[in-house]
Amino acid sequence: MQSKFYPYLAFDNAKTAIDYYQRVFGATDVYRLSPKPEQAQQFGLPTDANLDDLTMHAGFTVLGVEIECADDFRHTAKPTDQITLMIDINSEDEATAQAADDFYQHLVDSGEVKITMPFAEQFWGGKMGQFTDKFGVNWSLHTSPWSIAYDHQPE
Repeated sequence: MQSKFYPYLAFDNAKTAIDYYQRVFGATDVYRLSPKPEQAQQFGLPTDANLDDLTMHAGFTVLGVEIECADDFRHTAKPTDQITLMIDINSEDEATAQAADDFYQHLVDSGEVKITMPFAEQFWGGKMGQFTDKFGVNWSLHTSPWSIAYDHQPE
């Protein structure tokens, strides 16, 4: 089966959220689509809404993980502790493992995330850390040698 899984986040203002993820998470590959007037009408948006500030669909990449997002035009989205977005890094690739270390340090230095578990060596041989961003999204950063962790799965 050919498929992909994308986290899809809803924000009060995705444009502002994307700016945050670019600054704090180093997000790359950013794109953003504003609604056209006919789409705004379908969503029930006010006729005087500044459509350039609204986001119908957008995306960005963090450490190679593609994340999608949009404005929550219904204003019903709420953070939950039930879901954590985990970025899993192959520590056998030195450049990627260093990128994970640098990413975590940048988060700490930013002061704009709540660290709930420091990124440190764990008993299973990898490193793991957890944090919550300013929108209440829970994240986990994990590194381990994939040749050991995933040796039971076909390539």
